Amino acid sequence: MRYVSTRGEARSVDFEGALFSGYAPDGGLFVPQEIPTLDYNTLRTWSAFSYPELVKELSSLFISSELIPRKELNDLIDSAFRRFRHNNVVHLARLKDGLNVLELWHGVTYAFKDLSLSCTGQFLQYFLKKRKKHITILVADGNSDEIDESIKELFADADFARQHNLMSLNSINWSRIMVQIAHYFYAYFQCTPSMDMTPLPAVKIVVPTGAGGNLTAGYIAQKMGLPIRLVAVVNNNDIMHRAIQHGDFSFLGSVKPTLASAMDIQEPYNMERILWLLSDCDGSLIKTLMEQFYTSKNLTLPEEVQRKLSEALSSCSASDEDIVQAMRRCWEDNHYLLCPHSAVAVHYHYQQMDCHVSNRPRCCLAPASAAKFPDAVLRVKLVPEVPPDIQALKAMETRSTTLRREDDWAKTLRDRIEAIAMRRHT
Repeated sequence: MRYVSTRGEARSVDFEGALFSGYAPDGGLFVPQEIPTLDYNTLRTWSAFSYPELVKELSSLFISSELIPRKELNDLIDSAFRRFRHNNVVHLARLKDGLNVLELWHGVTYAFKDLSLSCTGQFLQYFLKKRKKHITILVADGNSDEIDESIKELFADADFARQHNLMSLNSINWSRIMVQIAHYFYAYFQCTPSMDMTPLPAVKIVVPTGAGGNLTAGYIAQKMGLPIRLVAVVNNNDIMHRAIQHGDFSFLGSVKPTLASAMDIQEPYNMERILWLLSDCDGSLIKTLMEQFYTSKNLTLPEEVQRKLSEALSSCSASDEDIVQAMRRCWEDNHYLLCPHSAVAVHYHYQQMDCHVSNRPRCCLAPASAAKFPDAVLRVKLVPEVPPDIQALKAMETRSTTLRREDDWAKTLRDRIEAIAMRRHT
């Protein structure tokens, strides 16, 4: 399996090359050169697999055995999931009125990113040990758009990125997307009414959407032959919703703070991967579109691309009030506490149920535990339950450097990276 850039001007790389990259040298994102398709018999076989087994099968399709032999790949993935609290790693909560919530948050930080990052960490360690090298990883928390701009600037300096072996572990990184594809297979097999029908029945999967990494994984699962229908649900930062509905992929001022804070994003960079897949892998078109977007923050999608996008994905937006109502209703009906991001997806479920729209099975992805968002829980007038390991964080030492908006964030990062490199070599 080789990986190419969405903008078509960088040379192809293998999985190791994609893993250790941030943006491709031409500014694009790495994607598989070909998306494997699965037949009916394979899907039937996979339907009996556990979540870790699905991750192993999917990873083996995108990582050649010459790079990581299958037995070693299996061992790496087993190691990745060893610290998860739930025996099945993920868990499907079956609630009242056909509400299915796939809990993706049973890792050490109570968030869905633990799933892909645990595996990615194992892959990195495997190659670093084998190659006897070090890397510098750039990661972001907080307002993703502002931080991503600084990180992107460092990656754009090819000499600096190469000198310090820079890489990113946000959903720019293909490995993150690859592991997340398993969410959709597991959700489908748990929620489908039957694996004995031809064709297989469809399941609708509702995806809380920020930067679009999880949504990209779902679209790839769909391209692989999994009979799912995807719904992207956003908060008040609704650029993905506007793009899907009307082809309006434009930045509308500053990011709006919401209860679903991890989705407070106005530049969903993984849309580039989705548009590449929709445009029949036309790197030249994607280069033109994305350069226009990042230069002017304003883009109307070509009519044919927008048509394919709206056929592939449905969408909805949820306000803070919608989030609060979904959290309250789910608690009243089930005594089940949602985080605000999960509530974005569940809002869509309740909206469809109240309008008597389709009885097709639905699964809402739950990216985080409510324990991480006590303020949102209090707003619903409920009492947050904080696990002891999260409570213990309050007593731990913190270290940080405060950056003001007028500071040159990229320069600060550059200086810090150079200082770390100097210490490593002395």
